[in-house]
Amino acid sequence: MIVDVVLAAEARLAEGPIWDPRSSCLRWVDIQRGQVHRFDPASGTDTYFEVGEDVGTVAVRAAGGLVIATTSGLYTCLDDGGRRTLLHAVDTDPPGGRFNDGKADPWGRFWAGTMLDEPRGAGALYRMDPDHSLHTMVTGVSCSNGLAWSPDGAVMYYIDTQTGGVDAFDHSVSSGELSGRRRIADIDRGHPDGMTIDADGCLWVALWDGWGLRRFAPDGRLLATVEVPAQRVTSCAFGGPTLSTLYITTARAGLRDFTDQPLAGSLFALEPGVPGMAPGEWAG
Repeated sequence: MIVDVVLAAEARLAEGPIWDPRSSCLRWVDIQRGQVHRFDPASGTDTYFEVGEDVGTVAVRAAGGLVIATTSGLYTCLDDGGRRTLLHAVDTDPPGGRFNDGKADPWGRFWAGTMLDEPRGAGALYRMDPDHSLHTMVTGVSCSNGLAWSPDGAVMYYIDTQTGGVDAFDHSVSSGELSGRRRIADIDRGHPDGMTIDADGCLWVALWDGWGLRRFAPDGRLLATVEVPAQRVTSCAFGGPTLSTLYITTARAGLRDFTDQPLAGSLFALEPGVPGMAPGEWAG
């Protein structure tokens, strides 16, 4: 598969890509710069607004505007970052962590998890329902990362990077409750980071320090490996009018020598031959 550069962003820590069909653009964040970006593939232009603190992820709000997860909590805002409103102040135990990856599911809920470098297990995965209620779904988390749901909604896939693999939960579409956690895939190259799912129900997992992506069947069988010319691949999301383009975010954070990866921190894209699932919107 051929991977192309679509934006030489030199991002410190690009993450959280999500397609916004309302404006035909890709939303993404640069966590360490505290920026929420809007990339327009048609024109190749990229704009952003400043949050003023680390921002882990962004999702589209069905009522208009966005929902973002930052160091301090969960907020809504306009598309341009204006009229920011705090919904929930959230911290790790002990304090000092931040929100990392997250996304809206197809049923109108917003999920996001926290991380803290030390001690391990101080983070959690949260679910915010359309009525704005916040629920702690998974505890003992070290670095909450990729999320995806099977096409029928019966399974939720989840990555806590420090565990080294992809887990699955039984998922209730009606309530959003989780049960039956089990491991479906172990990662032996780099560390599992962000994740998305395609229309065939297969998972695309980004590899931090793994120079690429891996595609897994629902039962965990490795189906394909995609090489990316950046060491720290952070996440991926399907976009475009037919959701046929897979966008890939990468990072420069923690790297000093870019001789062999001058495009680290760029936004990449490929045409994998299978479309993705329609992105969710938070219904709050």
